[in-house]
Order: sequence, then C-alpha cells, then structure tokens
Amino acid sequence: MSPPAQIPDYTILPITLAPTPLVGAATHYLYLRKHAPKQPAPDDPRSLFVVNVPIDAQTAHFRALFSAIGGGRVEKVIFEGEASITCAIGKRKRGCEDEDEDGGRGKVWDRQLRQSGSTAVVVFVDKSSRDLTIKAARNFSKKSPVWGAGISEDVNIPALGISRYLTHHNLTHPSKAHLQASVNTFMTAFEAEETARLRALAKRRQEPDEDGFITVVRGGRTAPAQQEEAKAALERKKGKEKHEGFYKFQVREERKNRQMELLRKFEEDKKRVAERKNLRRFKPF
Repeated sequence: MSPPAQIPDYTILPITLAPTPLVGAATHYLYLRKHAPKQPAPDDPRSLFVVNVPIDAQTAHFRALFSAIGGGRVEKVIFEGEASITCAIGKRKRGCEDEDEDGGRGKVWDRQLRQSGSTAVVVFVDKSSRDLTIKAARNFSKKSPVWGAGISEDVNIPALGISRYLTHHNLTHPSKAHLQASVNTFMTAFEAEETARLRALAKRRQEPDEDGFITVVRGGRTAPAQQEEAKAALERKKGKEKHEGFYKFQVREERKNRQMELLRKFEEDKKRVAERKNLRRFKPF
C-alpha cells in the first residue's frame, strides 16, 4: 500500500533504511511540519515536528539526513517519551531540562530504541535553518537518502543487534572489579560528606552562644567550652541588658518588681498629696 501523496500541513520525506542480515533495504516515510503546539514555547519558531520516527533514531541521524538534502543545522532533537519533551511543547513542569539522548534512563542499555511511529521535535539553530529544511524536503527529487549515511566518524553510536544485548547483559551483571570500583567511589564520597558533617557538629558543640550556653546536640559534648569564651558572651549579654537578670525568668521578675515599686511610690505620693490638702482646708473655730 503506497503512502498518501500529500497530507495537509505536512511535508512527506521518503528515506531508505539500510539493509540488515535479515531484511533488505526498505523505504520509510517521515512527515514534517512546523512545530506549533497549543501552548507556545520559545523554541517553536525554529522547531520542526517529525512523525513516524525510525526506531533507531538518534540526533546524529537527523543531522546527517537534513545535511544530505540541503537543509539547515540541527541544534538538538527531543524524542517522544523523554522528560524534556514536556518542555518543548510548552508544558512547564519540574525537571524540565536538557538531557542526553537516552533521557537519563540508559543505565543498563547503551542505546535507547524508539517506539514505532513515534514523534520528535527537531530544534534548529535558527528559524531560517528550519524553513530551509522544509523547503529542501519539499523540492527533494533525487534518490531517497539512506538513513544513517553521512554520520561523522567522531560520533560514537552503539551498535544494534546481538552486540546491544551483549552490552545489556554486561551492564546488568557487572564484573566484580567494576562493582568494587563503584562501591569504593560511593564510599569515598560518603565518608567525605560524613567527615564534613562531624566537623561542623563538633564546632557547634564547642562554641557558646551569645548567652554563654553550649548548644546540646545529639551525642553530647566532645569538649567543654573555654571559660574565656563563656565569659565574653556573658559580658556581651550584660551589655545589652544592663541591670536585667541572666535568665529570662529573672528578667520578668525584675520588671515585675520595678512595676510594683512604681505602683507603691504612686500610692505613697497620692497619700501625701491627700494629707497636704487636708492641712490647707479652712477649719472654723
């Protein structure tokens, strides 16, 4: 069954998939259009939305393909299912950031495969590069470019087939030496963090606060505070509160006593004024 001659808003680009030991060469069709999500994003004016991405697609494949047809330069490719695809379509969620091609999940696989018929967002260096690629795909009339041809030798793309599964087995069951090296690296980092934490804790245990007290933390004190430091903190405290007590309840008691003293003096003054008024009154004979 031949593909449709045209689809509204889409440009159809035929490519040739290289033959494998089990299957011969085949023609594959990519469907391209300008990326226009419902919620706009800053990269939309220079992005291309691609449908029916091959299962072995990597960023290097798109760069080589668009270069072969005379298109623009590709900055990055965001494949369907990756965490950063939510950022590309304008959905602002936590964790939206650039990731590598395996989406940060390739711990036991050296290469991620795409779902059949999946999509991708190709981000170009600028808008003119995106428009040039669409124009080149529409006017391309030569033999279909081979998917994966023209990739630079400097780009290391892991092999598929039996090699991929052998690598998966080795990553799933690491050797004793590799496992020991990973454990040693983790323990070194853990011990460094633990040492820094204990040093900070010991410092807190030995330094008195502004009231001259030592903060009691879990595990008790390792050494008593120096008397000079405690005395200096006490002097600072006395400088702030000249005649107030050392403890809070003493401060409250002293304030209460001052209020009672003022009230007592007020009553005495009130009584003395009343007595003087009585002395000034006219007393008939």
